[in-house]
Amino acid sequence: MKLPSSVRFFRKPDHISFLIGLVFIFVSIFTETFETKLASFIFFTFTIIYETYEISKGDRQIFKIDHVAFVIGYIILIISFWEDLVFLLIISTVLFVFTVSFEIYAVRKNDFKNRQK
Repeated sequence: MKLPSSVRFFRKPDHISFLIGLVFIFVSIFTETFETKLASFIFFTFTIIYETYEISKGDRQIFKIDHVAFVIGYIILIISFWEDLVFLLIISTVLFVFTVSFEIYAVRKNDFKNRQK
């Protein structure tokens, strides 16, 4: 079954997990609670594990700009557990938003290419 192009981004478990983690990190910025930061960390960890699994199958490229931005944001999120600064969470969130924006752009670009064929 072919999904509508507006829903295609949300079809994979790692994308769903990423979006849930993104919601938790946004909440963590405003509430500054450890629990929401931990929840975002857990969801982003699942995303990394699933992406690693997909890369190991040979289905994905390793060095993409969104993967690099995601890993840097993830590392900054980990550092924010030691240095409890909202600024670190904001930087991490900006990188995660870039990651999701780039991924949506890539999906839309592929859809456009496929329509032209």
